[in-house]
Amino acid sequence: MRFPLPLGDVARQEFSALGLADRLREADIWKFWPEVVGPAVAARAMPLRIIKGTLTVAVSSGPWKQELGFLKGMIREKLNDRLGGDVVKEIVLKSGRVEQFAEVPPEEVPGKKKLTARQSACIDAQSADIVDPETREAFIALMKACFQDAGTR
Repeated sequence: MRFPLPLGDVARQEFSALGLADRLREADIWKFWPEVVGPAVAARAMPLRIIKGTLTVAVSSGPWKQELGFLKGMIREKLNDRLGGDVVKEIVLKSGRVEQFAEVPPEEVPGKKKLTARQSACIDAQSADIVDPETREAFIALMKACFQDAGTR
């Protein structure tokens, strides 16, 4: 007789056998979204669904949709890093109603490294041409998060 297995191991085996393990990883997108994109973007864009690797994201306005269009590759990479595999293959942005995610409490955010002068100058140069102050602020927050997260992996 085999020794009893922990319930978590049994569930993982059964989900894998049914082909549901990948679907469970996809479900984590909603859990990690605010952490990956930051609170400013999470307040204006949210994942709607993922089908065959294509993540559809609702965006609150045209300017935000355009700005996030430039950041899709970076968001996809960060999501896949967080999910531990090539789960998101493409991101499709569509205009829609966005319900705000709860803001991540500061004590739950992993330690961030301090930006270098070069990184700050790069962010300033990249954001200088963004006219809308709200969009510029979100872009700066996302870029800072990307630079800071790069040092914690």
